[in-house]
Amino acid sequence: MVIGQDPTIRVRPERVKNVLMLDDPNSQLSRWLRGLLGKKIYESAQIYATNLVKCTFEKPPADFHPGGLAFIRPYFEQCQAYLRQELASFQPELVLTLGEPAHNLFCTLLDNGHTIPPSMKAAFTGQFYRAAFNGFEFDYSPCLHLQTFRVAETYGEKVATFKTKLTHKLSP
Repeated sequence: MVIGQDPTIRVRPERVKNVLMLDDPNSQLSRWLRGLLGKKIYESAQIYATNLVKCTFEKPPADFHPGGLAFIRPYFEQCQAYLRQELASFQPELVLTLGEPAHNLFCTLLDNGHTIPPSMKAAFTGQFYRAAFNGFEFDYSPCLHLQTFRVAETYGEKVATFKTKLTHKLSP
């Protein structure tokens, strides 16, 4: 399961037909995952995409002061039941959240979320956490936002470790 922040699209929103455009082989997320995992693993994996918040905003939340997390939190509080239902229904083996606001708020849903650092810098170690939601367990890792991932020198070896671990977890 891949969890984005919200469905807001900055450029040409009319082209988006599904969550995170995962069904489009040319979408940024599809290309990134295919490059990260390799074509064989990517094509054999069952990937479910959703968003933390289900509403679209006129202006991307990260552009608001005092930042994406403060802006997104009230919307998440209003519609978190939908994400809770998705988790309970699909019971994924692996969950990735894209970006710090998605990571921070997703952890509030977890039975053991308090054991995972809320900041991306502390939580993104390249390792996966064993997380729990309503009694079922799964592997979890926050993931840098796709734009950040490309320029993640500050995360150094953690990015390489994350790629290796993720590929290993999804290998058939």
